[in-house]
This record gives sequence, structure tokens and C-alpha cells, in this order.
Amino acid sequence: MPSFRLPSRIVLVAVALSALLSVFVTGPARAQAGPSRPAMSLAPGANPADAGAGAPVDDPVLKKNLETRIGATVDSINKLPVTGLYEVRVAADVFYTDPTGNYIFVGNVIDLRTRENLTRTRLGAIKQASLPTFKFADLPLDVAVKVVKGGGKRKVAIFEDPNCGYCKKLEKSILDIGDVTIYVFLYPVLGPDSLVKSKQIWCSKNRAKAWNDWMQNATALDGDGGCATPLDKTLELGKKLKVDGTPTLFFSNNRRVEGAVEASDLEKFLAG
Repeated sequence: MPSFRLPSRIVLVAVALSALLSVFVTGPARAQAGPSRPAMSLAPGANPADAGAGAPVDDPVLKKNLETRIGATVDSINKLPVTGLYEVRVAADVFYTDPTGNYIFVGNVIDLRTRENLTRTRLGAIKQASLPTFKFADLPLDVAVKVVKGGGKRKVAIFEDPNCGYCKKLEKSILDIGDVTIYVFLYPVLGPDSLVKSKQIWCSKNRAKAWNDWMQNATALDGDGGCATPLDKTLELGKKLKVDGTPTLFFSNNRRVEGAVEASDLEKFLAG
């Protein structure tokens, strides 16, 4: 069955409204470290993507109405803390409906009391449930650029593109972090120039210095990058781990975090 797509006019209106609400309610977007509320236990046989959602709605008529009208399989219907409004999950997407399934609502549901974007929290939880499990100990650290600060006791691995603005922001935050070993997996996904720069960094006499100089100070890279590189391996590894954006961080306690987190949050994640 083809994936469910909302009419383009509805999508455009929803995107515009979402952007407006994001600025008004939450300010500049920040990377989310995971659901903002504790994970809830799941009933036997329940889908992990619905962990933390509201109480499930067992209404065959409503489900049938929705599936008939949108032409897609409804994976779950959950109650929201809003009278008469239900969350509907179709694969990795969510929208909202009334108790009859006569109307759908597309956009962000925001709790003005806490300023929590309930939609963004759910989408984050759904994505997290789809990610493959990993063990930090299994990462091939020999194909990463190794950067040691202080004693280097704490460890984190990061997938980064040398042309990624958010990665450069993260690198600025790392300046304030001590006693850590950082394994940078060069992940050139933003275009041909990213591949060129990644090769130049890997082929430098001092990879860590070349990386830091470029990301933190915009020092021009030299060299032709003509040596053998492990970039095919890192790209394949990122694909296996479903790294679809940079930076993506993997901590030694097997926690995964996406986005340009600030120094204070890095300290918390490194502490376990």
C-alpha cells in the first residue's frame, strides 16, 4: 500500500503554522535529547513507537472511517490531554482527528502551560523506536579521527560533515569540555566538497589538528587527499545506524543524541 500523503495545500498551511508557533512558543529550535517525559511501560504486544503516547483508543468504527477516507493503514489511535482530540499514527507520521473521524488536524499540539511541543515529542519517540540498537564497544573506532582533551577518560563518537553548520556549532561547545576522547566519524553527506574536505582531513599529518583547525577556526585545508581513506566504511556504518543528519553523537553508555547540543548538556550526557 502506498504511503499516506496529505493534500499539498494542507501540508503547506500546516508547515507555515508550525513555523510561526515554534518561534512564538519555543524560540529557536534546539536538538532534542529524547522524550521530555519518562518512558511509559507498554502493554504486551504493543508497538514501541507508541511508548509514552496517551491511552490507546480501541474504536474499530473510528479506525475504519479514517482508513477508508485517507487510504492508508492506521497503526494506532491515542487519546490526547485535549477534550475530543485524538492522535493518529500512520507509520512515522502523526496527525489528529475528532471522535468521529470526520475531520483531521495537521500541525503541532503545544501545551502552553509547559511550552512542550507534544507533536515534536511524539515524533522523536517514534523515530527513536525505529533506530537500530548499537553498542559503543562495537564501533570501529580505528576509522575515526581521534581527538583527545585532557586525560581523555570520557568517550563519545560523533558523525560529522566538515561543511555542516550545526557540527561547527557543536565543535564550539566542545571547546568547553575537558577530559574526553572524541572519535569523529567523517560523514561527507552534504555534497562533493564535503568528500574532498574529508579526504584532506584524513590524509593530513595530524588529523585531529586539521579537523579542529577547520571546524573551529575555518583554517584552510591543504593537501590533495590522495591517500587511502576509510570513508566508504564510515558512510556504510552511518547508513547501518540510520544516521540521517549531522551531527549525531554516540556516547559510551550506548546513548544516542542528535543535533548541536550545548556544553552543559554534553556534560550531562558524558556523565551518564
